[in-house]
Amino acid sequence: MTSDRDTSTDDSSQLARRRLAWTRFWGQGPLHSLGTSFAGNYADAIGTFWQAEFAACGPRDSILDIGCGNGPLAKILIDLYPEEGPEWTGIDLSNPRPTWIAQLAESAAKRVQFRGGVLAEELPFEASSFDLVVSQFGIEYSDLARSQPEVMRVLKPSGRLALVVHHAQSLPVYVSRQELRHLEFLSRSDFLENAATMIPYFALLNDVEARARLQSDPQAAEARQRFDAAQGEIQKRVASEPIPDLLTAVQIFVQDCFRAAVSAGATPALDRLTGYRALLEDSRLRLEDLVRSALDEAGILALQERFKSAKGRAAHSSLNALSVNDQVFGWALRVS
Repeated sequence: MTSDRDTSTDDSSQLARRRLAWTRFWGQGPLHSLGTSFAGNYADAIGTFWQAEFAACGPRDSILDIGCGNGPLAKILIDLYPEEGPEWTGIDLSNPRPTWIAQLAESAAKRVQFRGGVLAEELPFEASSFDLVVSQFGIEYSDLARSQPEVMRVLKPSGRLALVVHHAQSLPVYVSRQELRHLEFLSRSDFLENAATMIPYFALLNDVEARARLQSDPQAAEARQRFDAAQGEIQKRVASEPIPDLLTAVQIFVQDCFRAAVSAGATPALDRLTGYRALLEDSRLRLEDLVRSALDEAGILALQERFKSAKGRAAHSSLNALSVNDQVFGWALRVS
């Protein structure tokens, strides 16, 4: 049996791993987590939802963004109010790395504040601090039984709540499930290990004499056979999968490592491959987070009811599924 102390330690370790995985993700520079669906900021139904919410704000309103990432909602707000307008505070479990802030005028930048390493379950704000609490694919990652009361504590009695949360039947969740299957396949495959074995041989291709010796090196031939066999399995899976993008990206990266070995030597190429494997593990953690956090209809209705009850009898709320190009992308929940 595991003791309470052991469980707490495990939870703390898992939380630290999640924080690091997301921090490294935001450090790569994406504005939001759906970069393959929206080239810039959120658009279509999601962008329209947030523009309407922010358009209803007063010039002195204070906004709290739960799970803010690199601040896509803050950017929508500043684009809507470039000179004067509401102040935005974003909190995130990770440490966001927004680069777009540096491009803002001073008057706009001072209205935006990021606070990393903050749990939605333990908000470091006084009661009744915010006129609007928002979250775009953020609050559902928290323990809702603890974060929901915290949100209501910091929201003013007259304040509003607007959330877009992951829908269990949405396209992002479907894609995430597919990519988790691919990562599981890679963990059982020897593809990356065989790629690492091949890198020192590629590093020898710039040496004419060494390259000639490779032609008759049985170990090199065996390494190539193992790699080709593993790559063949990858290619068969790519041909049979509806969304093979992750596997294709892995193959492309391995070929880049081979080219790096030829041009710069084995060590830098092996370092790149090692770093990439760490990023794949980060991706697994983030995808598991997403799938686990997505709400089905019963879950979102329960969350809506909790917020409405906390708001009181006069509360108004609306709930609908947001779709982009006829694909469900999330739940949109408003409470006022």
